[in-house]
Amino acid sequence: MRRKLRLMFLPLMVILMMGTAVYGENTNISQKDIDEGIAICKEFPVALQIDGKSVNSDVPPVIIKERTLIPLRAVFESMGAQVTWNDQARIAAVALGSSSVQLDIDREAAFVNGNQAAMDVPALIINDRTMIPLRFVAESLNCGIGWDDLTRTVSIQSPVTREFNKITSVKIQEKSDYYRVIIEAENGIEAYNTFVYDNPQRFGVDLKNMALGDGDGEIKENNDLIKTVRYDQFAPETARVVVELKEKVAGKVSFSDNGTKMYIDFDKNQQQNSGDLGDVTIDGLNVVDWRAAKKIVFIDSGHGGSDTGSQAKRDGVEILNEKDVNLDIALRLNRMLKAAGVSTYMLRETDTTVTLYDRPAMANGVNADLYVSVHNNSTDKNPSAKGTETYYYSKTGESDYNIYSKELAELVQKYMVANLGTVDRRVKSEPAYAVLNKTKMPAIIIEGAFLSNTEDLKLMMTDEFRENYALAAARAIIEILNKSVEE
Repeated sequence: MRRKLRLMFLPLMVILMMGTAVYGENTNISQKDIDEGIAICKEFPVALQIDGKSVNSDVPPVIIKERTLIPLRAVFESMGAQVTWNDQARIAAVALGSSSVQLDIDREAAFVNGNQAAMDVPALIINDRTMIPLRFVAESLNCGIGWDDLTRTVSIQSPVTREFNKITSVKIQEKSDYYRVIIEAENGIEAYNTFVYDNPQRFGVDLKNMALGDGDGEIKENNDLIKTVRYDQFAPETARVVVELKEKVAGKVSFSDNGTKMYIDFDKNQQQNSGDLGDVTIDGLNVVDWRAAKKIVFIDSGHGGSDTGSQAKRDGVEILNEKDVNLDIALRLNRMLKAAGVSTYMLRETDTTVTLYDRPAMANGVNADLYVSVHNNSTDKNPSAKGTETYYYSKTGESDYNIYSKELAELVQKYMVANLGTVDRRVKSEPAYAVLNKTKMPAIIIEGAFLSNTEDLKLMMTDEFRENYALAAARAIIEILNKSVEE
């Protein structure tokens, strides 16, 4: 699996190196905050990269009150920024391009481009080095930031003017058994989503970080399957290609060896068997039946914001929050489902707080057809407890959706255990859970693994576990959606 950078606050588990801090009466940072970080850093060292290159500093990044601080001069001078220090006033300043930030040591206030702004934590002096809040300063200077879970690496990207990949041609070819739409780009096509609609029948693809080299266009075709192929700049960073069809036929996506050509194949034989949809995504998932494409799957990434969910701790210090794992998996699940043509609604896409009863209310409000809550487990009573379990509650009215909670739970559980290799704790009926009994539509809660178990925790911290969790859930959801429209 490719490692992915996620723009997020770095988990507490990752950072803090040994050192002493100097702080004054104007800050609420305590020596205990520093000491906790010193203890964690011995087991979880962190690396620092700037524009893909490793940077070594005698004082590495540090987390104070869940906010990451980085060495000012070592980081920003390597990016070509101008860094100044007023020893008498204890003020640090950094200017990069047209942006500037000024910070008073020990004060939770700063000036960004001359305007005052509040910070969660102040700049500090640790081991005679000025340490500044990473996210606040980097975003104020229009820099990108990221975190790689597997290598525990903080990455900072210099502000750049982004150049998009360009589509150079769109054309149609007829083969003996299928019609092929060919989309060619200057460079490799990296990210895309597919979708299907009816009345009229259409198969479309959104190409991310892509621009049209010659502007919008349309190909009018006169064969027995394809009416037209239209392409336009759907959004500033997204090019859209839509194939209007005469029959209900799914498209199968593949790529040339160098990745610069996307092929969308429409099997002529499917005109007699529209239920045979074939694969459509790079994840190996089948495209959703066109008749089920409008059914909305509501994805609830459990907990969030002030609600951390379960926590993995070491020596009394949190090293992993369930909310962060849940969100990561939910975002992957959303990507996979959308690539297969499924209509989705994400409860949250960032680290925000949503109350328990707002969750089913939101799903009911958007008239969702299926509710999937992404969770992971924990217990204080039995640290040896581990494995996967899925909860459901069979409600009256599920026949209106032609989807049944228990059937979906059993399917998800089967694929989860097979994909993850976890202990099978089976499916369980639970009428007391609010997201199960307050939702109108069929609903399930997936508990992937236990943060409280050492073996499960090691799995949960890997990219492979999170990808396979999402893949198993996506496979089951698509299968149940397709079954719901079978005649």
